[in-house]
Amino acid sequence: MQLFKTISFPDNGPKTVTISFSQKEESLYTAISPLSSNDIRELIGVSSYALLSQMADNEHRTVSQQTKFLASKALSHKKILASEVTFKAGKCEPFQRWYPYIEGYSPSFVKTLIETHNLKDTTIYEPFAGTGTTIFACDNKKLSCWYSEINPLLRFLISTKISIQSLSIPQRNLLAENFLKAYKSICLSKIDVALKKNYHNVFGKSKYFEDDTFDKILQYSQAIKQEQDSLIRNLLSIAVASILVPVSLLKKQGDLRFKTPKELATEQKSIEEVLPAKVNEIYEDILNFEYLLNVPHCCCTPNAKKVGEADCPEFGAVITSPPYLNGTNYIRNTKLELWFLGYLKSEEDMRFLRDEILTSGINDVKAAYRDAFSICNHSPLLKEVVANLNVKAYDKRIPLMAVCYFNEMRQVFKGIASKLRDNATVLIDLGDSIFSGVHIPTDKILIEIFEQLGYHLQENHILRTRRSRNGSVLSQFLITFKYRK
Repeated sequence: MQLFKTISFPDNGPKTVTISFSQKEESLYTAISPLSSNDIRELIGVSSYALLSQMADNEHRTVSQQTKFLASKALSHKKILASEVTFKAGKCEPFQRWYPYIEGYSPSFVKTLIETHNLKDTTIYEPFAGTGTTIFACDNKKLSCWYSEINPLLRFLISTKISIQSLSIPQRNLLAENFLKAYKSICLSKIDVALKKNYHNVFGKSKYFEDDTFDKILQYSQAIKQEQDSLIRNLLSIAVASILVPVSLLKKQGDLRFKTPKELATEQKSIEEVLPAKVNEIYEDILNFEYLLNVPHCCCTPNAKKVGEADCPEFGAVITSPPYLNGTNYIRNTKLELWFLGYLKSEEDMRFLRDEILTSGINDVKAAYRDAFSICNHSPLLKEVVANLNVKAYDKRIPLMAVCYFNEMRQVFKGIASKLRDNATVLIDLGDSIFSGVHIPTDKILIEIFEQLGYHLQENHILRTRRSRNGSVLSQFLITFKYRK
């Protein structure tokens, strides 16, 4: 069986080459298949098809063979793969696959960071925990991880995973069987009237599901509420919540949007198609994943902006990937799941969560945030960027969004500083942005701001590159600091 990966080159108009992999080369394919064409060109050090073809001729290889040779050679010298710093590398791992969180990174990335920076006998803090990747990777290295996560959906996922991985193997086996029995015995009859009312309170007349699908979702909710075992109830809720977008009229592609007519015709799924498969994934992971948690983990405060006030131990390291300044509203993107789980009952609930999260999208800003422009006093580079945005931005909220983001990042890491040991290691994975043709070097601006808080830059390393919608090259960075009191 052969595997294939197509790579594009920008030589005088797009030029593509398809690389074939034999079964013996499956590990190489696995390493580079999640990478974009830009990532692979960076990896092999060749940006032109003409140059790659010439190199292949000189070495008496085909273009496919030359590409694999260069990729294999480059990977043998890299400690962190570009594929590890996205969700793709971990999306099929047990427990990780329960909920597709594309904003996350892989467990192997976090483990590599722990090993590379020799983090031992200390407590880690993760201010933006997501679905818990850092937490469980730290546990694998026997490190306790305290965390924050403002999105209640994600906190619910984390707490459920912790509960299950804390059980003994016999307890898990029993839970798995009872979970599957509970699902198979679900009787769909009555709808959840309260959940239906919440839908209209939150979303008004917006239609996100076909009528029959909507009724089935309400029936599942009512049936799940009848389950006596709280952990089984949580698992059933996760299973349904995780398939809401695939069965809806919406699609997550960057942001949550309506599916096009073509996508509705080719991609639309029914509950009967996707829910049994999701339930089976969860069942298999509980039954077959024999790993038990080594150390305790705790949410010190949901909101990382309030960590300075939290009752928590001293931290020896921080490992995190904050929200990117990319216009994404992370609450809006999970609104269906938050509604189904009962966290959104009114428009006010949505607004509250938008106000609590780190400002990273245009809809997160409001007039009351105008005082945030004082952050420009802490970064000459940010001051210059904001001046350009004021001239060029298509929406007057964009410069306000930028200053809010950096002001709140300063607030978070000022609070973290009060909890850090002297000489603590701080590892931040994040990317830069571009709006209206104005490049926002997020890494360099944060370095200017954080160094005034006692964070001393050790390294700013490019992990991977990507292309923005207008074709500009953007980068994902790993910034390493040492904190000194």
